[in-house]
Amino acid sequence: MGDYGFKILQDENRTPGTRVCRDGVHFGFYASRGICPALLLYRKGGEEVAATIDFPEPSAPGNFFSMKVKLPADEYEYNFLDGDEVVTDPYARRLAGREVYGQAPSLSPHGLRGAFVTGNYRWGQDSLPKIPFHEAVMYHLHVRGFTMHKNSGVRGKGTFSGLRYKIPYLKSLGVNQVKLMPVYDFAELKIPEYLFSHCFSGQDLKNGNSSAAVEALTSQKEILAHAFDRSHMSENDFQKNYWGYGPGYYFAPKASYAASERADIEFKDLVKALHMNGIEIILEFSFDADTDIGMICNCLAYWAEEYHVDGFSIVGRDDLSAELAKLPLFESRKLICSWFPDGIVKKNTKECKCNCKTRLVSQKHWIAQSNDGFMNDARRLLKGDIGTLDAFRYRTRQNPTGCAQINYMTNHDGFTMLDLVSYNMKYNDENGEMGRDGSDSNFSWNCGEEGPCAKRRISQLRLQQRKNAYAMMLLSQGTPMLLAGDEFGNTQLGNNNPWCQDNERTWLDWSRSKTNRELTEYVRELLAFRRKHPMLHQKSEPQCSDYRSTGYPDLSFHGERAWYGDIRQSSLHMGCLYSGVYAGEQSFLYIAWNFHWEEQQFALPLLPDKYAWYRVMDTSLPNSFPQADEPEQLEDARSFVAPPRTVVVLEGKE
Repeated sequence: MGDYGFKILQDENRTPGTRVCRDGVHFGFYASRGICPALLLYRKGGEEVAATIDFPEPSAPGNFFSMKVKLPADEYEYNFLDGDEVVTDPYARRLAGREVYGQAPSLSPHGLRGAFVTGNYRWGQDSLPKIPFHEAVMYHLHVRGFTMHKNSGVRGKGTFSGLRYKIPYLKSLGVNQVKLMPVYDFAELKIPEYLFSHCFSGQDLKNGNSSAAVEALTSQKEILAHAFDRSHMSENDFQKNYWGYGPGYYFAPKASYAASERADIEFKDLVKALHMNGIEIILEFSFDADTDIGMICNCLAYWAEEYHVDGFSIVGRDDLSAELAKLPLFESRKLICSWFPDGIVKKNTKECKCNCKTRLVSQKHWIAQSNDGFMNDARRLLKGDIGTLDAFRYRTRQNPTGCAQINYMTNHDGFTMLDLVSYNMKYNDENGEMGRDGSDSNFSWNCGEEGPCAKRRISQLRLQQRKNAYAMMLLSQGTPMLLAGDEFGNTQLGNNNPWCQDNERTWLDWSRSKTNRELTEYVRELLAFRRKHPMLHQKSEPQCSDYRSTGYPDLSFHGERAWYGDIRQSSLHMGCLYSGVYAGEQSFLYIAWNFHWEEQQFALPLLPDKYAWYRVMDTSLPNSFPQADEPEQLEDARSFVAPPRTVVVLEGKE
């Protein structure tokens, strides 16, 4: 192996991966074979090796090798040769060979290659919005599915560029934070196990090699490192990993999510545009169980520095939360995990004196926990399960000190909001797993008929239930997370685990925004109402006490009698009174939650002199928010009746 005329320099930089420098391109690689690896260079877009360059012997003992090569980075791509195995750089910052989404992979070991990040991106005056969690409204989406539908009305459908076209919509809705499902490069094609018998020779199967093949093909290299006879397979035989969770090239933006050939630049354009509109961007990462903590820390720091992302949501690795929370990175970036140990949360708080009463307050609010707790309790109450009211009373005020709380009613792995009120059962047969996939505990209710229904009575009830569900999220403390498309009636026809469905089942049909305007407008108005009233999204959890001696607690619960929250096993209704003075407001909010199938009476606490109660929201009405200049004043200041399955909000003001 020769140097092919390239100038090669010893490099003491022990950073894995590549970096284009003035005096050459740095290459760093951990060899696994105990022998000196080599660099393979390819002309841009080609699979034929143009040069093979041995790494110099390292100056320090170990399996890390580095060197600097003088070459025109825009003209070349690369891999590493580790023994006799061609290895695509796990630290690659760009990938070549996967530019077309869903295209069958090349069988050549040179089909997937690393590419270089060249040029200096002009960020201009870009800065992080730094929105506190208690003021954030999160919107969870899949980059491809968000704009891939023919009705999306954007250029560059299914790409970072297509998402950028939708920023005005997100801003008008009231969203200030987007959370993206994986956008690092992953292999979206997978060979189903039942096809392995067609992919390997009879001799392989006879020798018992099929299980080894299964293990190898589901590893990070997937199909690319294996040559097999695909003559019996068609394009449709591959199963798609549409969501993207699992192994991937964690440093490289997904090439097929770009409308241009430079996914890195297109993604930076997206981040910059979001920040200009006051919207943060959170990236989901699903690290493989074998990914070491050092690589993970390097990865997150790289995305923060190179792409200016605002935070990260770590999926499926609960063991990482404690270690990651200690990183200096998360003093300025957000970290979301399913849970954090008590020690981390307590360390993230300090004591202060407030009106002679010692309270715990957060020093920094950069970590948040996101799990199904709120969703499960809220869904059970929404459908009318007995014995669930007390759990929701806890959830509606939950906002732990030192750790924010993410609340959602729907997530990517479950029913959409419309399906939640339209199906009692999941319908996942098309996923190819005989209906065994997806959760069986959806806590859903079809409102009287399974699936799509044209009956006006059922359609109206389903709309009202969705309004109630949004009220549960947006009128509770914590950070609400909306699932993309729920606000205009997105449906997956009962599929609660469409991880492999890259089609109109998972692509958002934007034509529904015309037929679901009432719901979309309701969500927009409800988000505006939440922003207007800081008492609905306070910095810390309400204490349910009058610690400022105002005559009213910050939060209190009521029922058929004022000041007596009736949480009997059979109860399905309660009233919540917020005193705005604790959040800098001069008004009160009374939220009447009635999840009973019959109307219920609510007692109202007395207001200060010259104050009166006004009805400002009622989910049983087509126009759930009356005109602000014509609020309905309650005739009886002591009680009122809420219709069945309805959320009513009253405002007490002068």
